[in-house]
Amino acid sequence: MATPRLNRTPAIGEGRARCESCNYDLRGIAVGGRCPECGAVVPAPPATAAIDQDRPDHRDSGLHVIAVSQYFAFVPMSGLLLAGCAGAALGVVSVFGPITRLVALRSRWRMSPLRAIQPTSFGERLHHLALIEVVVALAYLASIFLPLPPEAHLPLSAAYALMATLSVVITNLMLSRIFTEWDFSLPILLAKLGLVAGCLAGLATTVVIVVRVARPGPDLVAIVTVLGLVIGIITSLLAVFAARDGIGRVEEVLITDLIEAHAERVGREPTPLADRFRRDHGSDPLPLETERPPIREDLEQP
Repeated sequence: MATPRLNRTPAIGEGRARCESCNYDLRGIAVGGRCPECGAVVPAPPATAAIDQDRPDHRDSGLHVIAVSQYFAFVPMSGLLLAGCAGAALGVVSVFGPITRLVALRSRWRMSPLRAIQPTSFGERLHHLALIEVVVALAYLASIFLPLPPEAHLPLSAAYALMATLSVVITNLMLSRIFTEWDFSLPILLAKLGLVAGCLAGLATTVVIVVRVARPGPDLVAIVTVLGLVIGIITSLLAVFAARDGIGRVEEVLITDLIEAHAERVGREPTPLADRFRRDHGSDPLPLETERPPIREDLEQP
């Protein structure tokens, strides 16, 4: 079976860089300069890397958005939702986290070629967690903006905080198993540390909620609330950072595997695609002229 022909753009260094007007060798002359022979402007060189038209596009998989949006879980995990009006305002902002993850998973990730080589059910589990968290977060928003009974606000706030904590804990658990299969030592340690920190954050928030419901005394409630918030803030920061870092590492590994697999299939060196969101810093200079051997003195004209 014949291999389909690949249309590639020429790479820099193929052939000689010649002036279009006088055919003068332009190697070593900067782009935008003048040809020493005829004065013509030196044009930009061809692309620096060959790109196959049938190559899978690994960019914009949505995993980087999913990773960054983990930081929004810090507010409900730390128990800041219970800090009066300021906590409610922060809680409203934090709802954008699970909504962003859900949108990224249902749009960008679903169309990404990285999905075909993902670890077992990695994207599907993230999608299920984001979907459940969005439902609980919307119920929490309803307790703020809709005329619900005042007694409903605390249970819905507690449900949102515990669901956000559970989402981060399960994410770190998945990452620790993935990195164990891949034999990554430092990412395993960070994921397990995030798992333990997430559990401690959930425990601290639960204690604060229980004490506020029981109301044993104003002094005890104040002390437990302050201690719970301090522990929750520290541990939740560590947990969400571990989740964000782990998802970013998974994306890097999947991109590397995809590039190497395509390079092996087409028989060429692996080269990543240019980032479409990165600014163009201008054309690369023309290749320098190779060093020429010195002229022998005994061959010079007298």
